[in-house]
Amino acid sequence: MNLIPLVDESRLVTLVNDPTAISRRWDRRAACADIPRTSDPYFPDDGELPTVEALARCITCPVAHECLATALVHESEEGLRFGWWGGCGPEERELLAERIGLPTQQVEIDLRRPADLARTLRAQHRTVPAIAAELGCTERTVYRYLAAAAA
Repeated sequence: MNLIPLVDESRLVTLVNDPTAISRRWDRRAACADIPRTSDPYFPDDGELPTVEALARCITCPVAHECLATALVHESEEGLRFGWWGGCGPEERELLAERIGLPTQQVEIDLRRPADLARTLRAQHRTVPAIAAELGCTERTVYRYLAAAAA
């Protein structure tokens, strides 16, 4: 499902360029705010899409642009794209970042830190269970590492 046509790029540019807009607690108003983070449908395993129900929430979400802008800003700083934000997957966000002229910086990652290693493995298209096994932690912990990096 390609949701890029539903993105108001001018609004997105405004949000990306206004750090106060994405620092506000928009996530409390998100359509997905009531989903337990123990099995986050927005971080599916490789090659899988979020459920239809999850993406339907994105379409009707009042803060989908803020969600998407948050991901784009953090991804431009960290150089890693994963998960679904504002109804868009990593490839769609890559296209959006290019279209709105948002550069992606390459950053140094300390692979001794589990959160950095989890992000690196996920960027290499490793599944969450595989990352958890490699790090010796639970899948929930991996989701926390990934979500904390993107938030």
